[in-house]
Amino acid sequence: MKTAIAIIAAALLSLPPGGWALAEDSVPFYVFDGMTYSVLFILPVNYFVAVEENGEEFCRVSYLDLDGYVRADDVIPVDYEPLVKFPQSGSATLKKSVSSVWLYSDQALTNVVSEVTAADDIFLYGASERENVYYVRAGSGSGARRGYISGEAVDVEFPPPGDPSPAEENKDPETDGEQTADRAEESSQLPVAVRIILIVSVTVPAFLLAVLLSRKR
Repeated sequence: MKTAIAIIAAALLSLPPGGWALAEDSVPFYVFDGMTYSVLFILPVNYFVAVEENGEEFCRVSYLDLDGYVRADDVIPVDYEPLVKFPQSGSATLKKSVSSVWLYSDQALTNVVSEVTAADDIFLYGASERENVYYVRAGSGSGARRGYISGEAVDVEFPPPGDPSPAEENKDPETDGEQTADRAEESSQLPVAVRIILIVSVTVPAFLLAVLLSRKR
């Protein structure tokens, strides 16, 4: 009983307040400045956002280490915990002919945030609305910087499409063992039942045939 309660509690804690929602297509991920919603980047296909608060037009969500918004009509709510929630891969690598590149705060690539070198790990969130411009995270930990980078200076590797399957359900070892024993017992009884059916199906017609023949005599 305690094991079952612990499993249920763990499952509930793993779910965000509003559940999970699937981005079945490439849909925009927005940020809100208090007045307008702006597209930060485009979400990759078949990955999820954690819904923090549902809204009629926009839902407040989190994606990886980002907080933002998606349009309510752009995602599909699911009633399960996904097997693969977020992409584990996706990167931008400086081209061999480039020693460093600028990181910008805007998609127009006008406001410089910092310089990115080949020593920085560059994680790719997704493409921006502008062609050949990508939203990335350069570096890690407290030194991580987020912004836009030009595709002319980097080779981009997108994550593969996600897997929208539900996560494997946790099993109670005791219950699972009992079910396994029950299945084994059922399988051992099945041949006997089959034999009985075969015997009855053969003997009953033979008995009826004998009765009919005796009446004719």
